[in-house]
Amino acid sequence: MKSCLYTTRFLSLKLAGPALLLTLPALMMIAPSRPVRSSSAQETSPYTEARWMRKLQSRQVGSAPSSLASAVFTVSGNVNVSNEAGPQSEVFIAVDTQSPSVLAAGSNEIFRDPQRTYFSTDGGASWAGADLPLVDEEGTTWTFASDPGVAFDTRGAIFFSQLVIASVDNNFKGDAMVVNSTTDRGVTFSPGRVLKKDLNAGPLGRFEDKPFIACDTSLVSPFRDNVYVSWDSTMGNATSRINLARSTDHGVTFSVQRIDDTNSGNAAAEIGADPAVGPNGEVYVAWLDITHSTLRIDRSLDGGGTFGPDSTITPMIIRFDTGIPSIKVRRALVYPSIDVDRSNGPHRGRLYCSWTDQANQNAPFSDGAETDVYFAFSDDGGMHWSSPVRVADDLAGADQFYQWLSVDAADGSVNLSWYDTRNDPAKRKTDIFFARSTDGGATFSANVRVTPASTDESCPACEDCIAQFGFNACARFCRLNCDAEVFNQYGDYTGLASFGGLAHPIWTDRRTGQRLNEEVFTAVVKAKKK
Repeated sequence: MKSCLYTTRFLSLKLAGPALLLTLPALMMIAPSRPVRSSSAQETSPYTEARWMRKLQSRQVGSAPSSLASAVFTVSGNVNVSNEAGPQSEVFIAVDTQSPSVLAAGSNEIFRDPQRTYFSTDGGASWAGADLPLVDEEGTTWTFASDPGVAFDTRGAIFFSQLVIASVDNNFKGDAMVVNSTTDRGVTFSPGRVLKKDLNAGPLGRFEDKPFIACDTSLVSPFRDNVYVSWDSTMGNATSRINLARSTDHGVTFSVQRIDDTNSGNAAAEIGADPAVGPNGEVYVAWLDITHSTLRIDRSLDGGGTFGPDSTITPMIIRFDTGIPSIKVRRALVYPSIDVDRSNGPHRGRLYCSWTDQANQNAPFSDGAETDVYFAFSDDGGMHWSSPVRVADDLAGADQFYQWLSVDAADGSVNLSWYDTRNDPAKRKTDIFFARSTDGGATFSANVRVTPASTDESCPACEDCIAQFGFNACARFCRLNCDAEVFNQYGDYTGLASFGGLAHPIWTDRRTGQRLNEEVFTAVVKAKKK
């Protein structure tokens, strides 16, 4: 992750009212000459600090809808989901396949403690919000939460995975993976079911990271309504393992197992484990193997009971993250996103994957080089994959990142959305773009712009400071001189849900222009009738 370790001393700056601006010359008087991060940091220390540490540090510091159209799609006016002061980041969304007008979403609250959840009963036209509890089923009260995941079962229950963190005197002490559920759209929540918990992790460099959640919503599956959560456990010394938790009793209890192969997982760093469920209850989990520069996948054919050998989806140029201009401070991650065709169409059972990587696949890694969104599919359960194809159709050399993939279980279409800088020659401002395939991923539609206004989360003054003096020395300067919440920026991922020919991308942006105010937005993308 970032190069600073758990022994980092966290700054305790509280933002209250207008900030006093610091200048770089003034900062030079207090900054060490040796940078904390160098351009080779990815090669030497790729995953030694959880990215939710940025939220911990942040806590100590304190539009009108429009209509867009393309030749292929109509895009509804963007809807402000969060509609509250302060920054949000890292968003996810799910649709109830039995009642498609019902949606649920989640986001990080950067300057507040709990995870925020959102609910819509009118297809995303309006939203209500509620906070997840910070107390788990064992009575532990946690300091704050991060990393939202959302899923529906076929009975109308909504499940939220979250990472809860304990800190004492601004020092990380431990964390847990928990799952909450609601059957009344956030009026009440179940206790946080503990998947894994460690209250003495901090000094040892252990932490849990990046839970994603899925439910088996296939009506013919023998494992219908099973709940699956995947994440990585970092064991210290930049090594980590991939876990899967399974519930067969509607989220009341969970069993946990390690699923990555020991020959690839031992002494390896792995992150971003995304689960998906096939039409007959097959369970797939894909993740980024940082050490071996590959995307890996494993599968279970017995409802998550047992898993086979890992397979490789693709080799990667970017091992972990890259400092492209639009997200240079936090840096863009390159997770896989997977889904399976559960429709009754010709590609039923086909497995799909999307990811971000360096655009120039014939060159070695170059930090900040152009990035693209790639896509491939498998017809044999992930053992073999089609040749990767580029999804974006821009010709401007722009960056694409934080893609998410969703297969429509009704019509089998493959839907993708992502951040894109094609409308800014400087590659700092982003928009959300979208594409769809209706032929099993053989071809994709022309890309459509979802956002009516670009957003800018970058901060050149902060970037220059870090380049000269290192990350830790510049934290206070950056917090006082950046309009965006620059250490969290867009977070680590966006979300997308689709069903019945409608796609619902979700993202954050700061189109309001207000300082430290990143809002959650969504829209409805619909294919035009021919």
